[in-house]
Amino acid sequence: MVDRETLIQDIYEAAVLPEQWPKVLEQIGGIVGTAHAVMLTRRSDAWIGWTASKPFQPVVAAYMNSDIPLTSQITPRLLAADHGGFLRQMDVLSHEEWEADPFRRDLSRHHGLNHAAATAIQVPSADFLVVHVQRPEGQPGLSERELATLDSFRPHIARAGLLAARWRLQRLNAATEALALVGLPAAVLDRNGKVLAANRLIEAMTHVRWLARDRLGLVDRHAQSLLQDALSGLFEPSKVAVQSFASRVSASDAAVIHVVPTSGQSRELFGGGLAVLVVTPVTAPEAPDAQVIRALFDLSPAEARVARSLTRGQTVEQISDSSGVTRETVRTQVKAVLAKTGTTRQAEVAALLAGLPRLPADR
Repeated sequence: MVDRETLIQDIYEAAVLPEQWPKVLEQIGGIVGTAHAVMLTRRSDAWIGWTASKPFQPVVAAYMNSDIPLTSQITPRLLAADHGGFLRQMDVLSHEEWEADPFRRDLSRHHGLNHAAATAIQVPSADFLVVHVQRPEGQPGLSERELATLDSFRPHIARAGLLAARWRLQRLNAATEALALVGLPAAVLDRNGKVLAANRLIEAMTHVRWLARDRLGLVDRHAQSLLQDALSGLFEPSKVAVQSFASRVSASDAAVIHVVPTSGQSRELFGGGLAVLVVTPVTAPEAPDAQVIRALFDLSPAEARVARSLTRGQTVEQISDSSGVTRETVRTQVKAVLAKTGTTRQAEVAALLAGLPRLPADR
């Protein structure tokens, strides 16, 4: 038997201690006789984070790693209903539609689950918080009384979501300010380039342009295209996108743009689907140390040495002769350097890296 007051207290505690959500969700499911409950966050028509009761986690993981979120009609119908409470699957879909929906047909039936109920709650930053409970096959659908019981906890879940979202914004602001202390311009962006937090240094960068609806873009068109690819990759883990690339405003004004996903890519309710954009200005007119190149662009040691050799003006043949590896191997390493730096020609690599600082040991 779930104690109401204890559960309400646990819901608010989970807002600041997210590791408690699985236990809380199992209790919420237990209200209506199931151990299967999940909470997900949605932004820009994509799921950005989730947490589930332990028995439901394998099912939700399978769902998130499939194409079902792209084709299922359950969530679009739930959001379109705009209802301030829980709805059953039969409230938004006909019996035929439910049985044919890929979520039911290809996933929940396979895991022995059937009748479900869910609610959508809007929280700040255009996020939707969706809570979904589902019963095993053989159990009846949820009754009106059971829906009313779930609805009685909905305001507490909504307030906990609001608290968690605000706490997230505070952490993001703290992260950008910490980067400012070490001289790095930075901003936190979502998939559409909307700025959720930014430090004062990035506001003065010539490489950045400020767009409508609080969005950030890059002046360099090629860099902007790579930024869009990197941000869209936040929602497509299988997509390969350059995470560090060059940005050039003029012959004397270059920088390296880094797009770093936040830690909560899938299993944190409000931390996923975001990236920290960090700008590293390129200013010094001398060849950089291989360690600097490797750190900035996530190159292998061999790739970093090749990149430094390109900066010195060496050809593939010269690099091959001096390093003792085949020319084909060097060409492969050059291709990797081009991909990781977001450049298309060896001359662009040399021009970009020529401005990076050297380490004292390199002098």
